Amino acid sequence: MAESERGTMSVDLASAADAYLADCHARGYLLADHGWLIAAFLAELTTRGATMITASDALAFACRVPQSSKCWQATRLRAVAGLAGYIHDLDPEAADLIPPGLIRARRTRRLPYIYTHEQIDQLMTATTMLAPPLFALSVRVLIGLLAVTGMRSGEAFALNVDDLAVDRAVLSVTGKYDKQRLVPLHPSTVEVLAAYQEQRPGRSGPDSGLLFGPRGGRLNEKKARAAFTLLVASCGLPARPRCGSARLHDLRHSFAVHTLMDAHRDGADADARLATLATFLGHVEPANTYWYLSASPELMAAVAQRSQTSARRP
Repeated sequence: MAESERGTMSVDLASAADAYLADCHARGYLLADHGWLIAAFLAELTTRGATMITASDALAFACRVPQSSKCWQATRLRAVAGLAGYIHDLDPEAADLIPPGLIRARRTRRLPYIYTHEQIDQLMTATTMLAPPLFALSVRVLIGLLAVTGMRSGEAFALNVDDLAVDRAVLSVTGKYDKQRLVPLHPSTVEVLAAYQEQRPGRSGPDSGLLFGPRGGRLNEKKARAAFTLLVASCGLPARPRCGSARLHDLRHSFAVHTLMDAHRDGADADARLATLATFLGHVEPANTYWYLSASPELMAAVAQRSQTSARRP
């Protein structure tokens, strides 16, 4: 039905969008990009003087940049489709229901580069080649911290001094969407971090970076990542099919995979370990943790070995 043929609508699109997003957030959905995508879509409608949402408008908005990936186009369409469905329930005259399957896109993820424990030790030892010594120390602490906590590398760079509670052996980590979690630390990790802070040049305040540079300020993320790339090359870590060269972020993947592999090899409750791991890593969606089950050949081998062992039992 053409817009001119529809009756008077009782729904203000902007107000409905605010209510829709508030309702989604109240039910636990984060919808990272939906807010600004919906605002951009409604701005386009306002510019054209349109007062309703049609499937053709939604599709045109999704495909606004033809050279963008199908996955991104599908994301743009999903944002508008959710709003359209919400408004359609309020007033069918105000929005079309967006048919599923208008844009078919399959999300692909790069396979994680899984470090062995020996490779992690090799990388940490190789930091002695970096200069000055305090920078080398900070990069070594960074690698070790990511390897034993599974934090996102960006989370580690954002840590402040007061995020470390030595007496409770925990780190307060701020993850995606400002979601906070407590990460427990092994006593040996606490000891290393405490000794590391004593090496900082000058005094530190509570908002000072936990990881510091040669002059005591926050560790420069760009320089630290460049140094890690240099370490990977110096250690001769080979690129692997479908995952490429080793990255700093892959230390997080390695932590997750080794944790699940240990659970399977020890005969522990893998499902319970997986649920705990999801919380530990700060995953918003459980699917992000389950992904490791299919993304790692090493983990699949451990699962298969446990299945064979179980099948042989009386």
